[in-house]
Amino acid sequence: MNFTELLIRRPVLSIVMTLIILMVGAVSYSRLSLRQFPQVDKPVISVETSLEGASPQIIEQQLTRLMEEALGGIEGLDYMTSRSETDTSVVKLYFRPDRDIDLAAADVRDRIQKVEGAGKYPEDASKPLIKKADSDQVPLIYVSLYSEKKTVNELKEYSEKYLEKELESIPGVASVDTFGGGTPEMHLILDPIRLAAFGITATDVAAALKKQNVRKPAGRLKGEEREYSVTTTAPLSSPSQFNNMIIHQKEGRIVYLKDVGYAELKSEDARTASRFNDHNAVSIGIVKKSIGNPLEIKQGLVEKLVQIKKRLPVGTFIEISSDETVFIERSINHVYRTIFEATILVVIVVFGFLRSIRASFIPLVTIPVSLIGAFALMYFFGFTLNILTLLALVLAIGLVVDDAIVVLENIYRYIEEGMNPMEASIQGAKEISFAVIAMTLTLAAVYAPIALSSGITGKLFTEFALTLVGAVIISGFVALTLTPMMCSRLLVAHHHEEVNGNWLKRSYQKFSEKTGEWLDKLDKNYARVLSSILMKRLWVVCGALSVVLIGVYLAYQLKTELMPREDQGVLNTYADAPYGATLKYVDKYALQMDQVLGSVPELEKRMTVVQVGDMTYSQNTMVPWEKRDRSCNAIKELITPELEKIIGLQVRTKCRSKSPIGSGGGTATDLSFVIQTSHSYEDLQIQMQKVWAAMTRHPGISYAQPDMGEPGQDYKVKIDVDKAITLGIDPELIAQTLEILIKGRRTTTFERESKQYPVKVWIGENFRQSPKHILEMKVRGTTKDNKETLVPLSDIVDIISITTTPEIRHFEGMRAVTLDATLNQGYGLGQVLSDIETVADKLLPGGYQTTVSGETRDFLKESYTIYLIFGLAIAFIFLVMAAQFESFIDPFVIILSVPLSLAGAVFTLWIVPNGTLNIYSQIGLVTLIGLITKHGILIVDFANKLQETGKSPYEAVIEASRLRLRPILMTTFAMVFGAIPLAYSSGAGAETREQIGLVIVGGMTIGTIFTLFVIPVVYTYLSRRQQQPAL
Repeated sequence: MNFTELLIRRPVLSIVMTLIILMVGAVSYSRLSLRQFPQVDKPVISVETSLEGASPQIIEQQLTRLMEEALGGIEGLDYMTSRSETDTSVVKLYFRPDRDIDLAAADVRDRIQKVEGAGKYPEDASKPLIKKADSDQVPLIYVSLYSEKKTVNELKEYSEKYLEKELESIPGVASVDTFGGGTPEMHLILDPIRLAAFGITATDVAAALKKQNVRKPAGRLKGEEREYSVTTTAPLSSPSQFNNMIIHQKEGRIVYLKDVGYAELKSEDARTASRFNDHNAVSIGIVKKSIGNPLEIKQGLVEKLVQIKKRLPVGTFIEISSDETVFIERSINHVYRTIFEATILVVIVVFGFLRSIRASFIPLVTIPVSLIGAFALMYFFGFTLNILTLLALVLAIGLVVDDAIVVLENIYRYIEEGMNPMEASIQGAKEISFAVIAMTLTLAAVYAPIALSSGITGKLFTEFALTLVGAVIISGFVALTLTPMMCSRLLVAHHHEEVNGNWLKRSYQKFSEKTGEWLDKLDKNYARVLSSILMKRLWVVCGALSVVLIGVYLAYQLKTELMPREDQGVLNTYADAPYGATLKYVDKYALQMDQVLGSVPELEKRMTVVQVGDMTYSQNTMVPWEKRDRSCNAIKELITPELEKIIGLQVRTKCRSKSPIGSGGGTATDLSFVIQTSHSYEDLQIQMQKVWAAMTRHPGISYAQPDMGEPGQDYKVKIDVDKAITLGIDPELIAQTLEILIKGRRTTTFERESKQYPVKVWIGENFRQSPKHILEMKVRGTTKDNKETLVPLSDIVDIISITTTPEIRHFEGMRAVTLDATLNQGYGLGQVLSDIETVADKLLPGGYQTTVSGETRDFLKESYTIYLIFGLAIAFIFLVMAAQFESFIDPFVIILSVPLSLAGAVFTLWIVPNGTLNIYSQIGLVTLIGLITKHGILIVDFANKLQETGKSPYEAVIEASRLRLRPILMTTFAMVFGAIPLAYSSGAGAETREQIGLVIVGGMTIGTIFTLFVIPVVYTYLSRRQQQPAL
């Protein structure tokens, strides 16, 4: 007595085992965490060093190259980039996904310590700062704080003092940062003319401030039982106190600060500004922990905001201005809805074929058991509930009924032949068990290469693959345990269920009879057509080869990309300002950008962050998907011409499509093309212009911009050292004076509401607008007879106008420039990249080479990875089937259905508007390999058994194909109808779901049609060989 027969004879045991699966799965589901995608981060480590006052060229030579030489070739390194700018060097190391970031950081630290220990590191340089990057460091949600009465500086101070700590207390939140506005500062604004009149210099003021604004610990007083700390203070805290500060005293003459300037409570020199829906605001970014549940964080935030709004100052408001969880929640809800829709369609398919409520109930039980059981496996392996694992469950709905349908159909056939249900269940399950096990293991084998892959595809889809495999394995177990037991108790020959109402009973019986007649006729017609086709086998083989070749041709014509472009309900705009532009300049044109965006009715919320020296950006949230007729891309195409009219900024737009591979909030570009050389940076700029011009002319590129800043005009103060020393002036004093007066020096602090803020000394803005003002400033020197005097800088310095390179970039240790581009709708990344590479090869001279970075690099790598996964998937399936069939011929016959099915899937992607080859559609193709081979297994397994009874190969394959036609069609229809809700998705995240759905629907439909004829033909060619022992 085998295991299946035991459970048929002991139904309670079978039921108990099923209930255990359900209970464990239900408990596991309640403990699964939720996120948008599996955690897939590309380990990135940055090393920051600085050398004050050094030019980009000096930084490159003394710091950047030193770090690059030390860190090159470190274990697991994919590629390395660097940026050398005034004072600062930043080297970034991008590691392969399988490299542990903590171990990588330890290796980086060790190598830097060796450099420092060898005495190669400049003494004046800062200690290297090593940072580990994390995609979750990008804010999940932005909250905007704005007011009718308070300034943005006051709002920032309010946020930092009252809101940040409270928001950080939300479970799952890692940090909270406030953007926009400035920190309070006490500005001591000096008048150079009045300073000169009193014979005082800026360094005198700075020194006096440091001496008089005292706050120092003096130690402790110890009594017999207690001790007390003592602090010496002479604090200055208000503008009036600073104005009355004595800064100079000589020969009875006292000079106060108010005599040479004035104190004013202001904010730090603002380099950022923020707006929300036409209001000046500060933006509060909420960053989640890597293990944080985004939806729980959102719920906690909403509850906090209810409390915060009650105590906000009058006229002050707070709102969520940008929220990634909206898309996450909507897309996950759509997948749950898809699961429900797929279940309903599969129920209809099963009932349509079986025409019996009792019979239909048996395979449908496997759906909840398999799906709920899969939750237990997900929890055991540490998986999460995310879009990909839920997509796996959608596909599982059509898959898990397959095995039960095959078992049920075979048992039912014996009952129709007159066998009692108990004997029919034992015999039918025994006969079909090999095919069920083979089909289950085959589908599991197809995902083994994905789980073993170390690339992004493997990291991203391992949870998808193993969740689907888990559900299928559980369904195979149920098909050989619970299904036969239920058949033995529920199935009867020629039964008709009792139905209330004569009209309903007649309609049901008529439907059952008509469907039965149609299926019987289909069986006979299929057998007749197959017999005729077997007489023209060569034509079938030629036709199959033609289909495969057409599929290969169409595959090369398809657009290729890393990820489908999703409409995530957010339109991002990015703006670059000219080199040296001030905040006032950038904000003036950013306001024009904001006005254009404000004219679009679909944009519900607009949050803009204006920045000096960095990219200005705007995140514009759209109304929900069901409330708008235009897609994000349609709106983007509409407003782009208007934004291009803004002459003061280079503006580009992109619909946010956040990548699950650790890119943060979604990149601003689709293509990152790198030009490398060992030549000078000036020559690199000349050659880059040629490629840049070619990119802008390409019809597939809407915007292209190099990361090489345009040369700017700066001023260099050259000190006549000999003359300065002759006048008794230390050159260092000149540098300090210029720093105080122009840049401003924060020399001490003042206390305000129990917090310390900086005090900054500098000159008024009207004296910082032209180089001539520098020459009018004075420093203290001595005359020939050693008398103090004030010497104008015009006597000892020259001001030279210079053309500067804002920064120098490297890629893999070579000087480089990256051309970032966004693509027009309808163009694939692979096609455009190939065109640009061809053009660049023609335009660039010797000594130059090209490569790609960012997601473009991931795209190329994953393109190669998917070919490897395809090859390994087919090899795994072939070997598993060879071991099961004890033959190398039978698996070869079965696997010939794969290229036909893939051709059908490619054809489907080719005819639909948004069909592309991306990692989602490619994973769908891998899934198809396992699905389509099920049909071949059923036909070949039954044909072999019939040959053993004495039938010829022709008779055996015709009879096997006829007998297996119904289960093949039932499983195909179940799989196709289960995937239809994916193929015709709408709403949030539809673009990715439909890629997998289209592949399954098209591949299974077209592949099944060809399989039903091609497999029997090939079987007849090789049937004599398959009788031989396996090698």
